[in-house]
Amino acid sequence: MASKKTCFVITGFGPKTDFETGRVIDLDKTFEHLIKPVFDELKISCFRAKEIKHSGTIDVPMYEWIYKADIVVADVSTLNANALYELGVRHALRPNTTIVISEDQTKYPFDLNHTVIFKYEHLGKDIGVTESLRFKKELKSLVQAVIKKQKNDSPVYTYLPKLKPPVFTDEELELITEKPKNQVSLSELISDAENAKNNNEFGVAILLYKACLTFEPQNVFLRQRLALVTYKNGKPNPKKALLDAENILEALNPEETTDIETLGLSGAINKRLFEETNDKTYLEKSIRFYSKGYHIAQDYYNGINYAYLLTLKSTLVDDRYEAISFFVQSQRIREQIVSICLSHIKQKTFKERGDKEWIYQSLAQAYLGLDKQTELKNIIDKINKLSKGQFDIDTFKEHNKKLIDYIDSFKKKNNYR
Repeated sequence: MASKKTCFVITGFGPKTDFETGRVIDLDKTFEHLIKPVFDELKISCFRAKEIKHSGTIDVPMYEWIYKADIVVADVSTLNANALYELGVRHALRPNTTIVISEDQTKYPFDLNHTVIFKYEHLGKDIGVTESLRFKKELKSLVQAVIKKQKNDSPVYTYLPKLKPPVFTDEELELITEKPKNQVSLSELISDAENAKNNNEFGVAILLYKACLTFEPQNVFLRQRLALVTYKNGKPNPKKALLDAENILEALNPEETTDIETLGLSGAINKRLFEETNDKTYLEKSIRFYSKGYHIAQDYYNGINYAYLLTLKSTLVDDRYEAISFFVQSQRIREQIVSICLSHIKQKTFKERGDKEWIYQSLAQAYLGLDKQTELKNIIDKINKLSKGQFDIDTFKEHNKKLIDYIDSFKKKNNYR
């Protein structure tokens, strides 16, 4: 067997929704910025289930590594059910060298209150530089300590001290280390799919995400990505692509879910279906999805789209008072979006967020709808600096020309000032 120590990381991957708070946490950032660099520095091989090359089901090699790894780091952020179950398996199999971590807003169930959990601050889209440096230093010291002391950290072996852990023979352990030849890992497939998506090669991305789903058919992140690239691909025609994407999301129960990403995607798909067909059924569905996503988590993306569609709806109804009601509601939401975005901007960690430009753009769109030209100009200047001059106010106004037209149409039709 190889002498190099191993660390298996129990975690979800990609953006995950914390249903207690409505926040969306990108767990890949935790692995990439907080965990793996520490073990690379310590010369310990560190990987997740998605990095394991295998044929067939992932369950066998995953459980083998849960038992066999010298160290397991379990990230229970968002209380991911799979991560909690796998942590329980590790605690049952090994009395020590298990480290449990989570982002600091996770609210633990009763049983986890008896487990030492090391917390870190997650900004949702990314990890702040300052926090990354702090936590990596703490994690490194912790890893060195658990290797040296081999102290019980499993509640199973703590409360049942006479229990003996299972043992593999050397031959069994050797078999576990063998990797199938000519196999790719889920991580490699996802990386290729993400690159294809980012390069607008949507047809290629569709094939790759479908391949990823053969590894993990129930994975929410992969299904969301497949829906996204399907409607972006626009083939065989835009309407069919949108309907196909909507069908892909059906497995995630968009009508019942509280997952912000699923709601945002469902809102976007139905908004585009309305634009393609002029069928108001799609408009109402889109409003419902965006509204839910906004009110659950005060999410600026869902909120700014919700406001846009309410403004649009104000131009479609004949009753003047009903139209005014929709318009006033859209403006109030924009005012709330301004408050939400400014609150993000004022936070000490804002400079370290990965979604700074999107927050500024949502704020700019809110100011545009509210006709706050001075504030809009100031925000556009900040976006220009952030994007190194690539942001064009004319492009921004062209992109939002429909919003301006809807506002003008509503005011003229209803004699509103």
